Amino acid sequence: MHVPARLFSFITFVFFSALAAIKERNVDLVFATSTPLTVTIPGILASKLKGKPYVFEVRDLWPEDLVAAGRLKESGLGHRIQSFMERSSYAVAKRVVLVSEGFRTRLIERGYPSGLLKTLVLGADGELFKNSKPDIEYLRRHGLENKTIAIYCGAHGNANGLNQVLDAAERLLDRTDIAIVLIGDGREKPKLIEDVRRRDLHNVHMIDPVPKTLLPGVLAGCHVGLMILKQISRPRWVTPNKLFDYMFAGLPVLVNFAGTTADLVKEEEAGIACIPGSADDLAEKIRYFADNPGERRRVGNRGREAAWKKYDRSSIARQMEALFLEVLSNGKHADTNSDEHTEESDRISN
Repeated sequence: MHVPARLFSFITFVFFSALAAIKERNVDLVFATSTPLTVTIPGILASKLKGKPYVFEVRDLWPEDLVAAGRLKESGLGHRIQSFMERSSYAVAKRVVLVSEGFRTRLIERGYPSGLLKTLVLGADGELFKNSKPDIEYLRRHGLENKTIAIYCGAHGNANGLNQVLDAAERLLDRTDIAIVLIGDGREKPKLIEDVRRRDLHNVHMIDPVPKTLLPGVLAGCHVGLMILKQISRPRWVTPNKLFDYMFAGLPVLVNFAGTTADLVKEEEAGIACIPGSADDLAEKIRYFADNPGERRRVGNRGREAAWKKYDRSSIARQMEALFLEVLSNGKHADTNSDEHTEESDRISN
């Protein structure tokens, strides 16, 4: 989607969601989740008009992440507007929920009180993976039988940097037993498909998205999960939810970018943090898991155990419910009082 169309979409969403929020009568608490950051406008508006507490969930640290990715100039009007919305969101919110521990660490570094912030990762629906079996027909239909499959599932946009996967695939052309599968869609997909053809990457399979309910069967037939993002000037604080899909499926995970995701994979011993941006190292690690099935299964099993213990979405939902009830019951943070929050937010805003 081009910038003007995206802006129109955001503005339209703000207008109609604000209208819907204002019309809603039975409200105990207002919850808004970004991105885009503009969702905070109807959230704050509804909270103020109805006199109800506001909880704000952060899925990307806009505008900071946009600046790091080179998509927004720090000196521009867009940056100033988004910075104002970000500060306003934190100032009004009774709690700020972060989907990555890296986000929480970064906001504490910027001076926000720890009691305001709560990390609740997105996780995955473990029930979908509970009794999953390899979708043999799917593998057969795409020519993936009897292959060691390294799979990427997700968006095919500029920020995903999937050209790095193609570079690694080129280094694996000598391995007819290894297949690289990319499932998803996005603006960059036509370019990637053309690049695959131009480079004659016969080991790369570009496949359309599959319904979420069918994904467990697809992943059950694969062997390595790929976490890929475009390289930027600093470590990434995100923890994409497809990481937890891979873990529930018992796939060892390869992460090609520094930051929170790589730290989590290392902490859980659920995969390997590759040299950031190195196609050579990514290809080498895929070879390693292809040649060591026993270790591949051991690492995958550790990831699955960690997923059930910590990252099942039903458990995370209960934690979110507890946070909402806490906000409703005392109207202040567990680790800080409202005066401290207001004073700290004012200091940061200034």
